[in-house]
Amino acid sequence: MTFSAQTRKDNIDQLKQTELDLLIIGGGITGAGLALQAGAREMKAGMIDMQDFAAGTSSRSTKLVHGGLRYLKQFDVELVADVAQERAVIGKNVPHVVQPSYMLMPVYDEPGASFNEFSAEVVLHLYDYLAKVDEEWAHYMVDKEQVMEEEPDLRTEGLEGGGFYLDYTNDDSRLTTEIIKKAHDLGTLIANYVMAKDFIYNDQDKIVGVKAEDTLTGETFEIKASVVVNATGPWSDIVRKQLKFDTKKKLFPTKGVHFVVDHSKIPIKRTVYADTGMEDNRMMFFIPRSGKTYFGTTDTPFEGEYEDPNITQEDIDYLLKAANYRFPEANITIEDIEGSWAGLRPLIQDEDNSDPSGISRGHDVFVSEGGLVTVAGGKLTDYRRMANDTFETIDQELSQLDKTFKQVDTADIHLSGGDLPNGKSFSEYADEQTKKGLDIGLKEDEARALVNWYGTNVETVYSLKEKVADSALPLKDALQLEYAIEYEMTLLPEDFLARRTETLLFDTPRIEGLKGPLVDLFAERFNWSAEEKEKRANEIDQKVAETTLSQFK
Repeated sequence: MTFSAQTRKDNIDQLKQTELDLLIIGGGITGAGLALQAGAREMKAGMIDMQDFAAGTSSRSTKLVHGGLRYLKQFDVELVADVAQERAVIGKNVPHVVQPSYMLMPVYDEPGASFNEFSAEVVLHLYDYLAKVDEEWAHYMVDKEQVMEEEPDLRTEGLEGGGFYLDYTNDDSRLTTEIIKKAHDLGTLIANYVMAKDFIYNDQDKIVGVKAEDTLTGETFEIKASVVVNATGPWSDIVRKQLKFDTKKKLFPTKGVHFVVDHSKIPIKRTVYADTGMEDNRMMFFIPRSGKTYFGTTDTPFEGEYEDPNITQEDIDYLLKAANYRFPEANITIEDIEGSWAGLRPLIQDEDNSDPSGISRGHDVFVSEGGLVTVAGGKLTDYRRMANDTFETIDQELSQLDKTFKQVDTADIHLSGGDLPNGKSFSEYADEQTKKGLDIGLKEDEARALVNWYGTNVETVYSLKEKVADSALPLKDALQLEYAIEYEMTLLPEDFLARRTETLLFDTPRIEGLKGPLVDLFAERFNWSAEEKEKRANEIDQKVAETTLSQFK
């Protein structure tokens, strides 16, 4: 089913004309989960986002579907149990995005260490138990020599051993996109670049919709809805400030920063999860991906522009010091950083805890005076449970209007790209489709990358070969761009480079060569003026400069 700029136009027309049962503000992972469930329950529902889908927190995470191992340090056992079990559900429903993998947690005898050998064994055993991990993926402990054999570049001083445990690799924006596409298939009316500017009230001061603006055209219009949900993550308090009534601040946003270097700088075989060594009660991930290694994250209170959180010299100094401490031969400098991103965690305010790392990653659902339902906090892995809990409140609000809908368990819904043929594993399917990619002129690594990115939708991607025959872009990029525009509501070059593909973060040097043909195609497809074309080309340059931290070099 197509999901294009024309789809967006049609959806906006319907949003203007339809009195919805539910309007969701926010197109990140939380809003996407709500849109999926609303569609599955056959509600008249809509979802809008003032930016592109996943442009906020949901494209700026550590890019894992992990169970929150470190929260066991805070004895947040219930959160870990709920979240860790979700990993397998997501992996089943979107196997091309979320894959199980053994990760390594080295154990050090050093000041501020999170675990010693005994406590690491206990925690990993509890982690497996809470997650109901199958025996084939059970954790196991190894000695120092085995850790060094696996990852010889790790710091040896103080190293006692380590543990291998199950977690899941992921791409956050791709997961969000696949959920949104499935929600679209199920009938939810979805539009990016539509901002909720204000609320509409009835005579009883009950919210009955929003005043919205198409941020690309400036057009304003109204969307009527029985229930409005605020699922805007870090923006939750900002949206609530638009209410008629006084609202108390609920969120405590913290910033997480990640850096990308060439894999040769930190040549790890698998994800390594280790203490920073900074005696600050923090742990860091080091993750190999697409010929690179990325590492992070920071966890610092944030004040500033939420749309694009800035990276500071302090962030750079901290992460480079921690990375070089854990991998002493890396000698990473600012010049080695090829990509970066900063994201905000929408943590719930905790008056009893001033340490950002210690604040719970749990979520909360509450109703403001006037009837606005807000869901805030939580983790990417937890998006289905957040939706389930929010719908309990939504159902209560709708029941007052004598509206009821069937109950649906989204654990049984395969997401877009996840409809594998019966009895076939994803690895088997990937091998078959990789061979088909060779038949249309792709290199083997290109074909496999497309299968791993799009899952069963790769067959649609391949079918676009003739349509892109005259493209000035390389075949793989041309296929991805055509698919992104026609099937993933991609409206701007940044959408494509930063979220529909991983080019901006993990293949930045190629962008200079892609930029001209890319902007030309967008300009032709969307009838851009010369001024618009120049503006969008400049935006690409600005994003590349920002991502590569050029202002610090």
